[in-house]
Amino acid sequence: MPLLPPPGTARVLVTATLVNTVGNGAYLATSVLFLTRVIGLTPAQVALGLSAAAAVSIVLSTPLGYLADRAGPKGMYIGALLVSAAGFAGLTLIDGFWSYAVLTCLVGAADAAARSASGAMVAAAAAPGERVRLRAYTRSANNLGIGLGTLAAAVPLALDTRAGYVVLLLADAVSFVIAAAIVARAGRVAPVAAPATGPRLVALRDRPFLVFAAIDGLLSALYNAMFVVGLPLWLVARGGAPLWLVSASLVVNTAGCVLLQVRASRGIEGPAAAARASRRGALVVAASCVLLGLIGVLPVAGVIVAVLAAAVVHVLGELLLSSATWAVVFELAPDWAQGQYQGTWLTGRQLGNMVAPPLVTALVLGLGGFGWIATGLVFAGAALAYPAVVAWGVRTRPRAAAAEPVTV
Repeated sequence: MPLLPPPGTARVLVTATLVNTVGNGAYLATSVLFLTRVIGLTPAQVALGLSAAAAVSIVLSTPLGYLADRAGPKGMYIGALLVSAAGFAGLTLIDGFWSYAVLTCLVGAADAAARSASGAMVAAAAAPGERVRLRAYTRSANNLGIGLGTLAAAVPLALDTRAGYVVLLLADAVSFVIAAAIVARAGRVAPVAAPATGPRLVALRDRPFLVFAAIDGLLSALYNAMFVVGLPLWLVARGGAPLWLVSASLVVNTAGCVLLQVRASRGIEGPAAAARASRRGALVVAASCVLLGLIGVLPVAGVIVAVLAAAVVHVLGELLLSSATWAVVFELAPDWAQGQYQGTWLTGRQLGNMVAPPLVTALVLGLGGFGWIATGLVFAGAALAYPAVVAWGVRTRPRAAAAEPVTV
């Protein structure tokens, strides 16, 4: 399996993603300590700023995706990266909550624009049958970059000084500038004219796609929160189990996404294959929930085996779900609206990120092992719903008569 896609725009996009996410990974690992220990914000203020940025992203993702389609995604992508660079550099100058909130919202808007534009560039850079594979390459690069950035953050975390955090923020800003320079080397993606009649933000009127985006957003946020939020709480509540299992499970997940995402995307082309893959992926993640639920009745040695086994099973399901999602998004979006459909899909992800952490917390702390079973039932229910929603979406496309039927 080649480590990079063929030379050209596809490789440019993957390289830019890797460079950009190294800086992001480093910032994510240090941001809370920088904002609370150095700037003096309270945890509540940090959370409020992040919530405001998420709200900005939710509101602007689809309109910015529409602009990427009309103006051309390459220019939008480069501009968004440069705005992000200015935002992160500006964080070194903040002196209180309001300056932090303004810059965080600016970065949130730029991130929404960058994600919508990059998705549209993937759609333009690859033939329909190769889009999912290219998207898999970018996700592998994303996970590798965040992992490397998290490791790099160990230095400023160990120093725990303002100077160390400032250097890291400036390095993150530079990574955005370098990523923008790399994207500038991509081939031109021409703007696409919208139809003369009909709604402009068509994705917001596409009921099957909205339902799909909502289900996908909840599930993706749930499988991300399982090991970041649910597992630590569950291990502490159980007592006696080693907490290093949290780090070990995250290492398994990162390694799986980096090494196996491209391989997992093979053969997932078109809505029928995507529907089957999403069903399998959701059921596999449901099985990992059952394994985690067993922690409460196992001895310590059994807990270690169960958590590591659950991490392996979980990432296999996640890889299938991710690949299937990209296939559905690319398939249901009209060629003239790839950017805005990417933005609407990302809105579903943002909404899921708001719901999943408190939901997982309530289930795990409130119901214990049965909470994990309930989480698994959510994935099992999605396994039943996904194919029906995808089939609904295909039937409502203008080209539905020529599309392949969705069977499972």
